[in-house]
This record gives sequence, C-alpha cells and structure tokens, in this order.
Amino acid sequence: DFIWNFFYFLFHKLNISNLKMAKSLLIVCALTLAVVASVIAAPTPKKQLSFNLCKKSDPNLEKCLKTSIQSVIPDLAEGYPKLRIPAIEPFELPSLEIEHGKGSSKAVSIDLKLKDVKIMGLTSTVIDSLKVDVDNYKIGGKISFTKPLEITGQYTVNGKVLVLPITGNGPCSIVLHDPILEVKEVSGTPFEKNGKTFVQIKKVDLKVESVKKLSVKLDNLFNGNKQLGDSMNSILNENWEVLLDELKPAFEEAIGAIAQDIINKVFQKTAYSDIFLL
Repeated sequence: DFIWNFFYFLFHKLNISNLKMAKSLLIVCALTLAVVASVIAAPTPKKQLSFNLCKKSDPNLEKCLKTSIQSVIPDLAEGYPKLRIPAIEPFELPSLEIEHGKGSSKAVSIDLKLKDVKIMGLTSTVIDSLKVDVDNYKIGGKISFTKPLEITGQYTVNGKVLVLPITGNGPCSIVLHDPILEVKEVSGTPFEKNGKTFVQIKKVDLKVESVKKLSVKLDNLFNGNKQLGDSMNSILNENWEVLLDELKPAFEEAIGAIAQDIINKVFQKTAYSDIFLL
C-alpha cells in the first residue's frame, strides 16, 4: 500500500506530465526500493565467538578458563563455520549404537541401533568444576545441564528386558533428566606449526556420574502391536535405572566424541600457546 500511495503522490499530486522526467523518477524509485528491500532482507550477521584468553601464570587460571568456556557454549548453538564447528543445538549424528554386553546391567541385554540421531540440550551445559594441567596438555572436571538431554532418531532393537523379549523399529526418544558427567581426562599431543605449539586431542574419558531419571519412548515395538508396545515402554520406564546401566557406555562414547570433535576443530585453527598466554 505504501508503494502505490507513493507513486500516486508523485504522478497525481505533483502533476508530473513530462514523459522523460517520469521515466527518470521511475528508475530512481525502482533503485531506491531495491536497495531498501535488500537491506530488509539481508540476514543478520551471526554472533561472533568471544573467548577470553587466560594467562598460564594466573593463580586463578582454572577459574578464568572455566568462565571463558562457559561464555562460549551458548554461541555454538548454530555452529561456527569459521572453525568448522557444526551446530550443537541440536547436534546431529548419523548413527549411535548400544551393543549387547557393553553395559553393566544383567537385567537388560539389548542391541539398540539409532540412525538420523539428534541430541538436544547441549547448549545448557554448565561447567561445575575444572582442573587444568597446562604443561602436560590435560584437563578434567565436572559438568551438568540445566535442561534435559534428549536423543531422538530412528531405532532398531533386539534383545531382552527382565527376561522378556523386545524387538521393533521406528521413531524413538530417550531423555536424560539432570545428568551429571565427570570428565576424568581430556588429553592431547603437542606439535609445532609455523613456529607455534598446537595440540591434537587424542583422549576424552568421561563418565555419567548420575542421572535423576531416564525417560524412554520406543514407537512401533513388536510390529506395531500397541498393547505389547505400551506394556514394554512402561516396563522400560519403571526400570530405568537398570536400562541406564546398559545405555551408559553409548552415551559416554557419543558425548566424548562430540567434545573431542569440537575441541580438535578449535585447536586446528588456534595455537595452544595463544590460548594459554605466558
């Protein structure tokens, strides 16, 4: 409406009758509108990562690093292409497998394979504590989450739960409520490039220390038999502690792989000596 009113004002209210002048005004108007439209449609620049560097000699080094890492986590929601860091909200994995025998549970024995996996809640990570050994390229600590960690995807399952057989395939949702992870060790190997020290992370060892509750929903169990499927989902949720024992190794492996991938991508572009200033 604004555009038509604008043209009406030019040609009727201002009584522009000269054809050459009218054409010139049309061209000017078209160019102006094109510029305005491009400004309105232009995407808002993504927020830049802001990482506060810490001095190696700082007696409060661990506190400084903890604050710096914590401030960056929310900004990784959509990823950071400059460092080739993918979006972490959600974080996508092609597959995730829970193999029979990896867990410690004796009551649950399943082979659970997920594909097209999405993990939601990683941006709610809280660094509760941090221990740093700068000279030996090691770090450890404890992290928690202010939101549940939800894993969704397409599943295939076979095995037994409390001696009952379980089989099925379809959409699934696995939710960890209030998980706390102990980062036992993140360690790397230094190498020199362009006169600076870089580090490649070789090991990420973390454990699920505690979970307040585990919620599971597996659709289309037993070839879509709703009665059997509902009963099995109830059994899984009522016995979530023993199910968690079976799933823990896969969770730990997946989150460890995510952390290792992100840290290595940062360290590929950023010298270790530039992060920990003398």
